[in-house]
Amino acid sequence: ARRLLKKELLALEDEHRAALSEDVSRSDPGKKPAPPPMGGSRITSYAWDQTGKFVKLYITFSGAHELPAENICCKFDTASLELRVKDADDKEKLLNVKPLFAEIDPAASSCVAKTDRLLVKLAKKSADEWESVDDSAHKERERKEQKQRQAETQPKSTAAMLSELYKDADDEGKKKLEAAWEAGRSKREAARKGQQA
Repeated sequence: ARRLLKKELLALEDEHRAALSEDVSRSDPGKKPAPPPMGGSRITSYAWDQTGKFVKLYITFSGAHELPAENICCKFDTASLELRVKDADDKEKLLNVKPLFAEIDPAASSCVAKTDRLLVKLAKKSADEWESVDDSAHKERERKEQKQRQAETQPKSTAAMLSELYKDADDEGKKKLEAAWEAGRSKREAARKGQQA
């Protein structure tokens, strides 16, 4: 039962990461993904975790532990990772992450075939926590900062500001904004009725 739950959890994490990577690639139309290998495909989903020393990528790959070592090629650079795997049918799969969230130590990084999965260990140069495997978290932060700078220079209506706050708020924040909106609407209606009387 534990193995089944763990496998399901990894599958859900893979789906979530794939959805996030699709959103990132759609948000940056100038960024071209690495071309898939001839006769192969890109690896688009994986789970990841981190410790103070490593970022670990878990890639589901049926039969990975049975592949010859020469079928698994992992190249590390201080700011990138390229994994090429030839499966039992000689079809090549590619995972190319460039740039990484932060610099790594290529000499201390590794790739290991486990039972039906590959484990890629990226050795961090610093113990700082990564927000993502690639630089998408940096780009998202820059986008928000740019949006904030634009907002500071352009006047907005109260409704536009509330709409923007609502869009970025969590569930509790949305409830509070709804309550504030209703209170403001009630005050406006009371004031309007007072003017008509």
